[in-house]
Amino acid sequence: MSISYRRFRDSDETALESLLKNTFPSFRGSNQWSWKYRQNPKFDESLLVIAERDGKLIGSNYWLLRDLKLSSAVTVRAALAADIAVYPDCRGQGIGTELIRFPRQSGAFKERGILMSYMFGRPELNESLYRPAAGYIIAPNSTITYRRHFNCQELREKFQEINHAINSNGALRDKLKEVVMCISFKLRGAPEFTVHIEPENVYLEEGKLEESEMFIEGSLPLSFLIFGGEISSAYLFRSWITGKIKIRKGFHRIFKLRKAFILFQAALREKRQH
Repeated sequence: MSISYRRFRDSDETALESLLKNTFPSFRGSNQWSWKYRQNPKFDESLLVIAERDGKLIGSNYWLLRDLKLSSAVTVRAALAADIAVYPDCRGQGIGTELIRFPRQSGAFKERGILMSYMFGRPELNESLYRPAAGYIIAPNSTITYRRHFNCQELREKFQEINHAINSNGALRDKLKEVVMCISFKLRGAPEFTVHIEPENVYLEEGKLEESEMFIEGSLPLSFLIFGGEISSAYLFRSWITGKIKIRKGFHRIFKLRKAFILFQAALREKRQH
């Protein structure tokens, strides 16, 4: 008897509500399903994962869309895991693990521009479920910044996507000519790399280029501005004042940098839409 995983369908509603009532006391004797799911302004059926065996719904996991603020200037699209449910007689078979993995493997997170995921789970399940399923780590009781450890291959592929999207769109291609420059990055949690912005091409080169017009150093949240999040001139100005951004020629390039980040984000949105 094989187990399959898929996105929610409207026909699943009755069986899913029954599963949630069986698993969570808060769903019993109330209209919790409607309040938490159907009436939620950010309810997204593609982020509600269903596990079934022989046509019977036996498990589910819902991901709530959130805008997560990483700093005063950086906000990213995130997903909060909620209500991982599996019938008692089906537990211990790895179903919970696959429910957590499915949105990444199916492309649902990528389609929605989700950059991070998190959950408020049970600490005793971290080693047996959350970490093996998605590499989650327990947050301590004090504030801490978590860093995504990129590698240059991932970054290079991301800029290949950006370059393709720009060259496939005339309006974006015209804007590229306004932000021609060379930027070197040295960010904690990531390798050193240089982004070349040419009149008809954008590409990443591993390592630091001493001839770059701009050097960016500091924490990982700054790098999220390349791929997502809200960016302001004030934040970039503060980064320049504190030495996170070093400019070789002219302060006005800080505004070209902002235009470049916005162009990269527009290119990635364009790619997701197609």
